[in-house]
Amino acid sequence: MPPAAPAASEEVSTRQRILDGALDLFSKHGFAGTSVRQLARAVGLRESSLYNHFAGKEAIYHALIDTWGPASSAEQLRGPRFQALSEDPAAFCRLYGDVLLELWSDPREQRFQELVTSERNRMGSERSHYFDTLFMEEAGLVSKYFRQFALAGLIETPDARETARLFMGGLTFVRMEHFLMPAEPSPPRLAREALDRFLDNFLGLVAPRRPQRARR
Repeated sequence: MPPAAPAASEEVSTRQRILDGALDLFSKHGFAGTSVRQLARAVGLRESSLYNHFAGKEAIYHALIDTWGPASSAEQLRGPRFQALSEDPAAFCRLYGDVLLELWSDPREQRFQELVTSERNRMGSERSHYFDTLFMEEAGLVSKYFRQFALAGLIETPDARETARLFMGGLTFVRMEHFLMPAEPSPPRLAREALDRFLDNFLGLVAPRRPQRARR
């Protein structure tokens, strides 16, 4: 009997090809304007074969929400790189900024944002799923870290949850200015400089450096 690993690898590869093809077609033609037959042809599958991986277009769209945007950030926030920084708010904020900047610069993420923006008034269940992923998962995880920082006396804030929302709101503004609103994304240097300015200012407000006591 052949080993199971190659089959599993092939399954992941085919699933990913479907998601990548759907992201491209949905962002160009809209969800309603893309047929399952068109998608299957684009990824080199029979229509019946595509249904072996997804129940339909709605399931594919749902999977895209679970792959890109807030889901991608939330997955990393659960990982060991961030958990290791639970007592270092400055390093946490800068790593989070780095992760987001890399995500924002990915053409697939840019297509995903075009898709969710164009489809925001349709497909109520998927809109709710995206909302929960952003505000319950990603924002909830960031708030949890900020509560830890506040309880440890590492940041100065009357409300850790609102400080976390302020942090995410500032990052969103950088993203809008340099990635979402312009006809073309800003050059990497400009986006990096804008992100660093925001992080420096935010950390100066909530985690000011305390003067070290002179040694006697």
